[in-house]
Amino acid sequence: ILGLAGMLLILLSQFFSLDDKKGDGVVDATTADFVSAQYIGDLESKLTGLISGIRGVGETRVMVTLESGVEYVYAQEEKRNTDLTKEEDTAQTAARVYEKENVEQKYLLVDQNGKKQPLLRTELQPKVQGVVVVCQGAEDVRVQTDLINVVTTALNIPSTRVCVVKINLSNYDSISGGIEE
Repeated sequence: ILGLAGMLLILLSQFFSLDDKKGDGVVDATTADFVSAQYIGDLESKLTGLISGIRGVGETRVMVTLESGVEYVYAQEEKRNTDLTKEEDTAQTAARVYEKENVEQKYLLVDQNGKKQPLLRTELQPKVQGVVVVCQGAEDVRVQTDLINVVTTALNIPSTRVCVVKINLSNYDSISGGIEE
């Protein structure tokens, strides 16, 4: 009973901490880096799950690289002023029209804990730059084709951004120190 109560408290604390982050509206560089790293980790684990289900693949490692980090778009207020000036020649043969447009943009600010901070409108996920798949079955052309098709379809990227190579488990275990995923 105490174990269940402890798990329930941990679960509830995660919900409250997520609510605090969502209402914040401002993201600093450390948070943005964490979100990008978490996004990459999620993509890699999902791809590993998909790929390991393909017949003949065997042991699999996946690495995903991004073009840039997560992009945050903040709410803005825009004011436009247009001035038109018309000059006519004294002989009435020619006229000139001058148009001047002033655009003023300001971030919408909200009060968070006594500080004015910009309001987050949306979060744009980064584009995938490339994917490397290292697996046991990469020497089989059919397996390579299946892997490339799965990755390109799942991430909507061209096949030129996917690399599939055979894994060398003996070297990989000694380099990584046997780290389990």
